[in-house]
Parts: sequence; C-alpha cells; structure tokens
Amino acid sequence: MVGTASALHAQVDMRTNFTPVELRFNQVRPGYSRVLFEFRMPPSSNKINLELNHISQLKALPNLDSLLGVSLKAIKQIVDSTPTDIFGRRIDVRPVDNKVEIRMVSNESNQNTLVYQNGNLNNLKLDKDTLRIIFFPQDEKTQYQKYYPAYLSIHVNHLSDLFNLESNTIASCITLLKSSFTEEALGKLNLNNSYSAVFNLTEQKMIFPNTKMIQKRGNKAYTRFQNNESTILPAIYGSMQYSRGAFVPSFAAGLSYVISDNKYNDHRVFLMWEPYFFFSNTNNQFQTYRNDFVTLRMVEFDKPEKGGWSFVQNVSIGYLVGRRGNWFEQNTFKFSLPGIRNHTLQIEPEFYFNNFFRNFSPTLRLSLFFE
Repeated sequence: MVGTASALHAQVDMRTNFTPVELRFNQVRPGYSRVLFEFRMPPSSNKINLELNHISQLKALPNLDSLLGVSLKAIKQIVDSTPTDIFGRRIDVRPVDNKVEIRMVSNESNQNTLVYQNGNLNNLKLDKDTLRIIFFPQDEKTQYQKYYPAYLSIHVNHLSDLFNLESNTIASCITLLKSSFTEEALGKLNLNNSYSAVFNLTEQKMIFPNTKMIQKRGNKAYTRFQNNESTILPAIYGSMQYSRGAFVPSFAAGLSYVISDNKYNDHRVFLMWEPYFFFSNTNNQFQTYRNDFVTLRMVEFDKPEKGGWSFVQNVSIGYLVGRRGNWFEQNTFKFSLPGIRNHTLQIEPEFYFNNFFRNFSPTLRLSLFFE
C-alpha cells in the first residue's frame, strides 16, 4: 500500500521548493506557519508542535488523537523497517478521502558527528525524528479555511518512540492550550497576526509568554515576531538601468511602510522620489539632465535567503513629475515587475510609456537597497 521502505528513505532537500510533492506535503515549511504552539514534555526531550494558518482555526480542530491513531497505523510498516541510527527523519502524513498519503524525508548531514563519553566513542544524533500530520480545520462559519492546511508535529528521539505516547496526549495539549486561548480571548485577537506560545505539558502550564509579559504587553505578548509590528521608516536605494539608449544612474529617497520585517519575511511599501540622471557631451560641453519620478513600490521576499539569487515579489508604478531634456515624453509612466534578489541587491524588469503605452520601452534595472 505504501511501497517499499527503501524507496521512501531517499535523501531529500529539507528546504521548500515548488515541486508538486513539496506543495502537497510541505506547503508551509516546519516552523513557518503564522501560528505556532509548542508543547514540551520534560524530563524527556520530546515535544509536540501545533501549527495553524489562522488563530481562529483553534475553534475548528478535529479529533487530533484519532488523527494520530490513523497516522500511526499507516506508518507502522515504515517505522518497523527503518534502522535506528544517527540520521534524522521526518514522515509527512496526509490523511484524506479515507486514505493516508505518506512521504519520508531523510537528513543525512550529520554522519560525522561523534560523542566521547566514559572512554567510548559513539555516533551522535543531533536531529529529532518527526511525524508531521497535515489536516484542514473547518466549520460552517469558516468554510474558506478548508483550503489552508494546519500541521501537528511530534518530535521524538526515534520514530519508534511515537508508539509509546499515551492515547490522550494530544487532547491534553489542546485542553492546556484552550485554558489560555479561551473563546473570549480568541474574540479579541487579530486573525491576521502571528501568535506563539510554549507550554510545559508535564506541569500543565504555559511557560512563554509568562504572566509578567502578558500584563505588560497584553495580546502582543503572544506575537511570534517582536519586530513584526507595522512602522514607517526612511528609505533610500540606488539603481542603474539602460534606458532610451544610455546607461542611466538613479537614486531614490522617501519612506517605507514596513508591513513585516522579521527573520522569516520582509514586506514593505515604498513612496519614493526617484531622480534619473542623463548625461550628454556636445562640443566639449558636459550637461546633466535630471528627470524626476514619484514612485509607489511594493517589495516582499522570504527570509532567510537561500544564498544566491531568489525570486522577489516586486511591483512599482511611477509618474514623471520633473522633465529636463528630451529623454522622456510628457506624461511618462513607468512600472516594474517581480524580479530576483540577493540580499539587498535586486534585478527587475522596468518599462516606460506615455499616453496609453505610446513610446513603450523596456529596461533591466539593478538596484541596491540600503537597509
């Protein structure tokens, strides 16, 4: 039913990509959901994570212990055939339509890690094994949420430890969670915000945020990203593009409205003054022509960046407010489209036109953001 274990033990890149398999099993990477609740179980190092797309999905959770039971039954043959070694593995499980879809990810990057203890040298396992269950909370009032997955992740030393959990472990997590996030409390929370809390399941208490933090910050104490609050900041960037038959430097100064800037993503809206500089040398007379645009720009990209170039959701629209020389026509507009980015360096296509796309011309723009 599930195929051979050897076929499932293939090493796979742990980072999300856009293959059909990743979109099906890993649409949101572990730890990157908008809402994350962590349940620790001392003295063991095991833990359980519940990841949601919206905090309101707490009102529509299915029977997660039952879902866990179905998942454990489905992966039993795989776990029995998996060796107990130092390699960290994750089994993604997707119970849908009376069937269970399964894939295994193996991380074999720690094969050279060792530990010396009591005169013996042994291999050291750094990564936990994980069972990650994908499910879709929904109810009559929130039907749209059936399209947004949620995740239940159980982290253990070895996959076989999954079968030693008590039958009501997940129910205990949800009961503890809802003692803090009551119906009344949920009604006061912003559905678009990110939230996080850490619980000690053994002692049945919340350990983060603590009482002092909640008294000081209120609901903001649950916000996962302490620097995720919207703010307005000064902004500047410089650019180079080939436009109208010449290489044209430009710079931009203005304000950026920071929607989110944290270790996971950067999302900003810019309102900028952008002077473009054209140069000519006629009869040894050097002249500079400055053409000014006012530009509205949106930039959004995921962090941490993978190194090298990656896709950036970028779009802008600008209007020529100051014209010198004959480089641009009157009533000229410009707009840019998504491009690629490497840290603060960005490449994007840009287009100029006037009077309903007359004199339309493209360029490729290289920008350096000073952030």
